[in-house]
Order: sequence, then C-alpha cells, then structure tokens
Amino acid sequence: MTERQRAERMLVERGLSPELETHCRGTALQAELLARRWGASPDDAACAGLLHDLCRELSREELLDLARKHGLEVDPIEEEFAVQLLHARIAAAEVAAAGFSPTIAEAISRHTLGGPGQSILDACLFVADATEPGRTWTGVDEARRLAFESLDAAVLALVVRDVERLRARGREPHALMLALLEEKRGAQG
Repeated sequence: MTERQRAERMLVERGLSPELETHCRGTALQAELLARRWGASPDDAACAGLLHDLCRELSREELLDLARKHGLEVDPIEEEFAVQLLHARIAAAEVAAAGFSPTIAEAISRHTLGGPGQSILDACLFVADATEPGRTWTGVDEARRLAFESLDAAVLALVVRDVERLRARGREPHALMLALLEEKRGAQG
C-alpha cells in the first residue's frame, strides 16, 4: 500500500464530518498541484493535504490530552486556542506515529501557524489549506493566482491577511506566525 493509499484509509477511518473531509480532499488536490508547480513531492503534498485536519474536530480537552500523550509542550496561545491551532501539531504527531514520512508530518505541523524556514512542501500545504477549491473568502481567487506565480508571495499575502485579521480582533499573533512574516518580508527585499 502506498503512503497516499494509507492516507486515504486513515482519513476515512477517522470519520470526519462530510464538510471537513471535502475540505481535506480539496486541500490535497491544491497541495498536489502546487507541489508539481514548485518542485515538491506531489505524493507527499497529497498525503499532507488529506491528513492535515485529521484532529480538527476534536475538543480542546481531547487535543490537550493528546498533546500530553505525545509529549508535546503547549504554549499559552496554543492552549487558549487549541482547536484552531493545536490540531495541527497533534495531527502531525498522529501521522508520524502511524509511520508517515517526517516531511509529511512537518508540513502538517506547520499548516496553521507557519514558521520560519518553511520547506517547499510546508509552503504548498500552508497555501493549499487557504486556497483549496471550496474556499470562498474575499480575495481567494487572487491568492490562488498568486500561488502559481510566486509561492513565497502567496505565503506572505496569506500571513499578512491572518496577522491583520487577528489584530483587528484584538489578538496578538503567535510568535511563529510573526517570524514567518518577518522572514518573507525580508526575502522580498
């Protein structure tokens, strides 16, 4: 069985809601297309897309319990917003424990907050999650276009959008997100 077949099986066995499963499949498709464009492994991208939200529907308590089980340190922002943020690192730990490649697990762990030093696969998943075919937010078509012109510019645009949205709600963005923002701005000159 290939990793992609194992990812399909793991996704189906998890029993996600139809909406979330559709999102995961759309993310897998978009990540695979981006990987083909930018030189990452299409199979790894598809697997990461299928499995990135494997733990998205777990409760805060379930996520914190799994963090303890996997020996993950949880920072205060992750603890407060566990469902929105921590699901990425928990899914990565679950995927790693199931024997998937470290590059797939790493991309999954970084799909919500990003972080400096993104691999091409990390960036493909980060962008695919926001731009998969089911996404309808204002500006998504421009983000999709940008993703195939410049992956770095797409990541930067999405991080700027996320930081602005958080600050508009009176929340300070996570340090990893800010570090990614600084790195991408620095790369742009």
